[in-house]
Amino acid sequence: MVEKSHKNYKWIVLALVVVSSFMAILDVNIVTVGLPKMMSHFGINVTDVEWVMIGYTIVYSIVILPMAYIRRKWGIKYPFIVSIIVFVIGSALCGFSPSFTDLVIFRVIQAIGGAGLTPTGLTLLAEVFPPNERGEAMGIWSIGAMVAPAVGPTLGGYLVDYVNWRWIFFVNVPIGIISILGSIAILTHDIPVKKYMKKFDMLGFLFMALSIASLLYALNEGQTLGWHAPIIIQSEVISGFSFVFFIIAELFVEVPLLNLDIFKSYNFVIAFIVNMVRAVGIFGAMFLLPLFIENVLNYNAMDAGILMAPTAIAVALVSPFSGKISDRIGPRYPLFVGLLIVAASMFMFDNLSLNTSVYDIVVNQLIRGVGIGLLNAPVMSAALNSVKKELIPEASGLIPVSLQIGASFGIAFIGNELVVRQVYHFNQYARDIKYNSYAYHGVINFINGNLISKAAAYFRSGTIFPSPSLGFFDEIIQMLASVASYGDSFAILGYITLAGAAVAFFIKNKMYDNR
Repeated sequence: MVEKSHKNYKWIVLALVVVSSFMAILDVNIVTVGLPKMMSHFGINVTDVEWVMIGYTIVYSIVILPMAYIRRKWGIKYPFIVSIIVFVIGSALCGFSPSFTDLVIFRVIQAIGGAGLTPTGLTLLAEVFPPNERGEAMGIWSIGAMVAPAVGPTLGGYLVDYVNWRWIFFVNVPIGIISILGSIAILTHDIPVKKYMKKFDMLGFLFMALSIASLLYALNEGQTLGWHAPIIIQSEVISGFSFVFFIIAELFVEVPLLNLDIFKSYNFVIAFIVNMVRAVGIFGAMFLLPLFIENVLNYNAMDAGILMAPTAIAVALVSPFSGKISDRIGPRYPLFVGLLIVAASMFMFDNLSLNTSVYDIVVNQLIRGVGIGLLNAPVMSAALNSVKKELIPEASGLIPVSLQIGASFGIAFIGNELVVRQVYHFNQYARDIKYNSYAYHGVINFINGNLISKAAAYFRSGTIFPSPSLGFFDEIIQMLASVASYGDSFAILGYITLAGAAVAFFIKNKMYDNR
């Protein structure tokens, strides 16, 4: 066991946290690439397959709530090790899933383990690195965390296309074993806080769990059942009332599940909001792009993974510099500029078409990666440095929660917008295209001129489409509406990210010295 006083202890701990984060983030990115294959294997639609990711985030966001209490009562070493063990077991079970329902259940087990990895890892880094070095530490952590997205889509694409989609979960097992052994050998056991030996705030936990679960259920199922469906309205009402009851309960309990004093920190509140908004944009785009590449452009999963890798590579190159910049001048300008760059990359996809080239996608992904690389270290160090030392466990839990809730909202929201915009464009094309009309002949020329190779691959051989039938036009309209809906959806994410940039500009560079 390495002693805390050892001069390299903090860097050894950082390496351990990077490995465990690599495993968890690798899983997220591999699963994203494998969603189309899961749809085909289990015979489900886009709305159903979202539960592979949203089910994970619901449970993750609920289970992460008591981690601050657990960390104080049992220390950090053993909860960290148990979390890795549960995550590895959940991963193995996901690989053996005989049905889609079983897969979602096993993803819940994964989420229980994953909920302990990120907050305890962040708490570890906050404990061993002083405030003026946390930006650099978070930047290095981001490099390791972004190797997973670089490897994940390509490795996942290869496993999905040439082995079996189930191996996207089995790959976590060896990495998890390494993390477990490293944690046992390296981490020291810290002393629990005595006052947290008292009774757990079960009432507060149940209210918050009900609020989060109801909210995320409404976000996901609203697009399927309709936003005015009774069960959706009921879920929204339950979520709202549960949240109010949670706040009331926390004000009167002796040892609250969440110390509300953390929200007295101006910088933490801004970092919390910015983190949530950036998650909406980034994870929404991560959900859309593989679907466009595979379902519209007809590339396979491995191709999709390769095309998504440039983002992670750019993040890994930029993150250490953003961490050092954040340590030196504060988080405001890296966050603001980073969000502007991410928003710009979204707007660049506003004109997606069947002629969108690999070059277009790669350049866009590189630009987005630069923006994300400017965000990771500053937002995390800003959140941890803005609170007093005794509130770091709460900050370490709430930042991942904001990320996961933002991701859940982004995926559910943009999945719904994708369907809405497709219906809108279909109706527009169907209204405008009529026989002997200008639009009719314009589409014929458009097909024969610019889309001939794609349209021929979709529908028939040859180079000209003489006297097309109404059925053929229906297929063409559906294809064009689908493409246009993706462009609209990326533009919507761009506007949301711009809103996040506006909020980030008001963050302060002054922080607590909570060493």
